[in-house]
Amino acid sequence: MMLSPAPQIAALGDDLLGEILLRLPDMASLASAALACKRWHRVASDPAVFRRFDALRRPPLVGFLLTDRGDMPPTYRSPNLFFVHATRNPNLAAAAADGDFFFEDLPAVDSDDEEEGYDWDEWRLRGCDGGRRLLSRRHDGLDLAVYDPISRTAVFLRPDGVFRKCTHVVRYAIVVDEADGSFLVIGFGFSYMTAVFSSRTGKWVSINMERVKMGKSDVEQEQDEEDEYVYLSFGSDGIAAGRFAYWRSDTKKRRHFNPVESILVLDTATMEWSVITAPFPAGESYCVADMPEHGGLCLFSSKEQCLQLWVRNSIGGWVLKKDFSLLNDWMKKIRRAEWMKRVRVLAARAGYVYMEFWSIRKANSYFLVLNMRTMKMSVFPNNPEDPHRGRAFPFFMRLEPLLGPDEDQNVHLDV
Repeated sequence: MMLSPAPQIAALGDDLLGEILLRLPDMASLASAALACKRWHRVASDPAVFRRFDALRRPPLVGFLLTDRGDMPPTYRSPNLFFVHATRNPNLAAAAADGDFFFEDLPAVDSDDEEEGYDWDEWRLRGCDGGRRLLSRRHDGLDLAVYDPISRTAVFLRPDGVFRKCTHVVRYAIVVDEADGSFLVIGFGFSYMTAVFSSRTGKWVSINMERVKMGKSDVEQEQDEEDEYVYLSFGSDGIAAGRFAYWRSDTKKRRHFNPVESILVLDTATMEWSVITAPFPAGESYCVADMPEHGGLCLFSSKEQCLQLWVRNSIGGWVLKKDFSLLNDWMKKIRRAEWMKRVRVLAARAGYVYMEFWSIRKANSYFLVLNMRTMKMSVFPNNPEDPHRGRAFPFFMRLEPLLGPDEDQNVHLDV
């Protein structure tokens, strides 16, 4: 019996061609394939293919940016920063060697505010995602910049007429689309004033927060105006997790709250807000993750030196999917020798979980990168002279999208 000849690759549909391109080993191979013909370029540069290509590979981690706690929150001051390089990839290391991770190239501003202890003229770090930093400055915190420390380019923006100028209560988050480098800046403040800036349109748009409220079981009501509760409950800036932005509650800092950890979440795909209650006690370290293989929104938490993965069940409750100890022989040894007691979960992305293992007595710590597929862990030492126990941001190199054949290869996002 004669076998039918294999179909020529030109006869393959775009969907099947996309599946083949997803199996190329790296971005350079995908870029080379995109030059084969116009059809291949169209499929290879499709945002859906690009997102899946990025998600199937190890995220290009460059390092970790650490902040101190200080006497005032970062919304009022510029925190002390420390950067830990954390890559063994020579290409990433070379690209990041001259990165402006402390945003020293950004212009300062001459401030008229002379109040002692407030660095109004300095840029203050508010968020990090997709190779970009979100910064603010001035008394009202409404001068914003989205900065790429590798290319040293910035987009400057200001939400005029959106938020009140008399307060510092706007809480921000930045979410970057890895497929094309576009970004959203989300801010909310008192009285549910909420707006989103899109780099695609260059405009701020007010969005409906639909009166997201805490239940009586979560909040001990002291005031008549419930509008205050979003700010009082979620007093820090937001964190990106895939298509989600989330804000942690201040449960441990507020004496009038019951010990329930709540999380304010915005799904940037639908622009829907929600408040979810964590399935673990307040005070445990955790992060939100965007994991399509587990239905989307998931949680990673740490309990002592164990890592837990929580997923949603069919009725919207939380189910403990995985629970495993991180204490290998090395961690057991270092825990005793250097009083390494706390595991802080920083982020989860593309099957990798990023954590910090820090000492309760010393300034040093270790960053852990766990591959959830192989359960292998990479370790990067952090040896500062002073402790940095404020927020920590993993910094990833943003993959450049594939430009069209007629597009300028030297375009920079610089305003």
